[in-house]
This record gives sequence, structure tokens and C-alpha cells, in this order.
Amino acid sequence: MTEFNLGAFVIEIGITNPTVPTEESIGGKPIPAGVDPVPEPEITQEEANLVDDFVHFLAPPRALPLDGEGQRGRLIFGTIGCARCHTPSLTTGNNPVAALRFKQVAAYTDLLLHDMGPERGDICLGLASPSEFRTEPLMGLRLETKFMHDGAAKSIEQAIQFHGGEAAAIRQRFERLTPQERAAVLRFLGSL
Repeated sequence: MTEFNLGAFVIEIGITNPTVPTEESIGGKPIPAGVDPVPEPEITQEEANLVDDFVHFLAPPRALPLDGEGQRGRLIFGTIGCARCHTPSLTTGNNPVAALRFKQVAAYTDLLLHDMGPERGDICLGLASPSEFRTEPLMGLRLETKFMHDGAAKSIEQAIQFHGGEAAAIRQRFERLTPQERAAVLRFLGSL
């Protein structure tokens, strides 16, 4: 997790740290001189460690209780194939901290890369192709106002419609649901 957090500081918000002391580029182009006058690294190792501790012990958001329609939506979610990538539960690994060891987390992700189709392909990190993205966890979904990696989807339903590539057949199954079945799936997703 530490490596992820320190990388995210630079990649997501442009804050350098002792492990990643330089910003390489903006959109693949060198950073123009004078744009970032703050000396590198921008945070100390102690500050990075404090943020890392915070993230380690941050509890996942709890889902809201489901009514009958939401329970039906959860079943449909699994039946049409959404749970293939948005796996309902993961178990944490062995951890020296007992509170974090072998705990079930309703993350709704497999944390794997999946091809989302060329329509979404706009960034390329590590060994991923431009259309490959890590399955976004759905826990806390109800707290979001923009969806997909780039915030292009303004609703959960629009985010489903943006699924292509490996998820195209599952998106089509969602689109073939009755209006009541789609509403049930959205009710379930709105509880996460």
C-alpha cells in the first residue's frame, strides 16, 4: 500500500515525496520551467508515513441496508455478470496488525486490469494498454457524483453505458433488462 500511496501522490495530485522525488511530465510532456517553484520533494518522509498510516487504518464505507428492490437488484447484478469484475467481497491478507488481518471487505472489485474498449482508452500507466483499467471498487459508490476514471459519466447508469471491451456483453444484458429490473440494479448500486 505504501508504494501505491507514494505513487498516487505524484501521479494523481503532483506532490513529490522522498520515494518519488520528481514529477516526470504533464500529459507526457516535460514540465515547463517555473511552473512548479516548490523545492522537491514537496513532502517529507514523516508526512508521507503519516498519510500512509491514515490510509492503512481508514475503514471502508458501509453499505446502506437493502430493501426488497435493492436485494433483487443485487441478485440481478450477479446474474447479468457484473460480479465477474466487481467481485462482491475480498479478504485481506496476512498482516502484522491483527485489526487488518484476514478481514472481509465488500469492495466490489477484483483489483485486476480489464479492457474497457477503445472508447475509454486515454491513459497508459505501467504495463497496461490505454484501454485497460483496474476494476474500480464500488464500495462508497453512493458518495460519488462523477464516475469512471475520468469523471465522464454523470450517473451510475451512464457509467454502466460507458462499459465496453470485455464488459460490452454485460452492459448489453443490463440494457435488455426491464425498466423495473434496471431500477432494482441501480437501487442496489445506490446502497453501496
